[in-house]
Amino acid sequence: MSGTRLVNVFLVLVLRLVRLYWGRKIAVAVKNPMRVQHLLLMRIVRQNKDTTFGRKWRFDEVACYADFARCVPVGDYESLRPYIDEEIEHRTPALTTESPHCYARTSGTTGRPKDIPITRSYLAALRGINHTAVSYQQRVCPEAFAGSILVIHSPAEEGTLANDKPFGSASGMVAGATPALIRDKYVVPNAVFSVADSRVKYLLILRLAMARPDITYIGTANPTTLLTLIKLYREYEVALLKDVKAGGFFLFNTLSNEVQSAIASRLSPLPARAAELERVHTADCVPRFADLWPALRLVVVWTCASASIASTALRRELPLHARMLELGYLSSEFRGTFTIGKRAGSGLPTLDTHFFEFVERDRWDRREPEFLTIDRIRKGRDYYVVVTTPSGLYRYFINDLVRVTGHLHQTPLIRFVRKGKGVTNITGEKLYENQVLEAVQKAVAEVGVATQFVMMLADEVALCYRLYVEAAPGTRPNATRIAQSVDARLMELNIEYLAKRESQRLCPVTAHWLAAGTADAYKQFCVQKGQREGQFKFIALAYRKDVIFDLDARVEAD
Repeated sequence: MSGTRLVNVFLVLVLRLVRLYWGRKIAVAVKNPMRVQHLLLMRIVRQNKDTTFGRKWRFDEVACYADFARCVPVGDYESLRPYIDEEIEHRTPALTTESPHCYARTSGTTGRPKDIPITRSYLAALRGINHTAVSYQQRVCPEAFAGSILVIHSPAEEGTLANDKPFGSASGMVAGATPALIRDKYVVPNAVFSVADSRVKYLLILRLAMARPDITYIGTANPTTLLTLIKLYREYEVALLKDVKAGGFFLFNTLSNEVQSAIASRLSPLPARAAELERVHTADCVPRFADLWPALRLVVVWTCASASIASTALRRELPLHARMLELGYLSSEFRGTFTIGKRAGSGLPTLDTHFFEFVERDRWDRREPEFLTIDRIRKGRDYYVVVTTPSGLYRYFINDLVRVTGHLHQTPLIRFVRKGKGVTNITGEKLYENQVLEAVQKAVAEVGVATQFVMMLADEVALCYRLYVEAAPGTRPNATRIAQSVDARLMELNIEYLAKRESQRLCPVTAHWLAAGTADAYKQFCVQKGQREGQFKFIALAYRKDVIFDLDARVEAD
């Protein structure tokens, strides 16, 4: 117990010192955000003016933001892919003078994944942001750090590229900086996150967590991860209880030697803990997080946008005294904000690490963009984000919509609203419209069906995608066959979709045949609602809640 107290004192002291150090810097920065942003932008430009990208876009002529905006075009990953490929294949300084240390891999708009370069100094900055975020979590809920800590993330290393640099998840890379003294407070060793079979991985996380009744903090990006955990607990409760009582893990032999070594000492028999869990098992109620870990005080997850439904469901699983805190706006490409208060809208932009530009949603959608720096955006309005990072993403359009929720002195506070047009995201899969179209085209071609109208709707309540197809006159195969084919193709095209399907956080695609004439009826409906007929375009991917035309009313049986 004295050792535990010492570790807790050390952890609290470190977090307070972090908050004291960065709090002073933040207090100065928020009063004049553009001074911080200008200094950051000029540093990025100066450091990288001799790269392939810097020479092409005349970094040597950039002395202010106006010059930067004039010289450098707004782009996306595909516009940067040739430079990233050059770095990987030829090890040349194409985007940054500092060589990439590793790459964050995520799904791309094409079948090829996106490999986001991360330099060593940028990784250090991201870890600094994470430590600062945790220090503010400690201020909001200090009792959350008294017990064990359950953090779930993707693996930091999943393979290596042609330049011998590792690729993996940004969350895993950032989480890899845990001080050795407090490592025992963490329920899950990093090696566990490398388990390829998601069901085995989650069951192992559950087994390790069940041994720690004192869990007071849980952190993971997507709340669906935790909903999947409790679902698996209910399914495998008897086997897991036997393991806690007798020791071991019923799937131990399926694990690699590395994982077995990392967890062996954590699988001792715990008859007293098993007795506690048995009482939950025999009670006349469905077990919840509140029953398994009654000491839980803080859960840090996404709570906004498409995650709001899952986070609401998760709230019902928690003890009444447990807080739920917004993780902040972040992606594989960059970390946009961290939460400084109790409200989900208290996201403070990472001013000294990322240079921000914004475009009002309507102006971007009308293709009349006006790019605004962070001092020019206004409360209550929605903006697309364009970001420049120290790792080589220059004027990068990420297709994210954010909303200004207020201000801290002169600095706007922002929260994520949703992905922009052509992208949906229920559980972190980031599905693109072109991927849906490719998958559907392949599926209908296999069965010889011609389509007249296709729409895929993201159902955030059911955690699945619903495919609606109007076919040309003729024979229609069973819709289930189409759904299975589309689902399989999406798993091939999108690594994030594959991961969410394998972990069962995302349910299988369902498919439905539409009555003849649906496409025309949908178009006329939209025109009557105010869309100009000459500018009307069908969309193939949207959120179900955003489509007010009743497609289900036009569904026909197979």
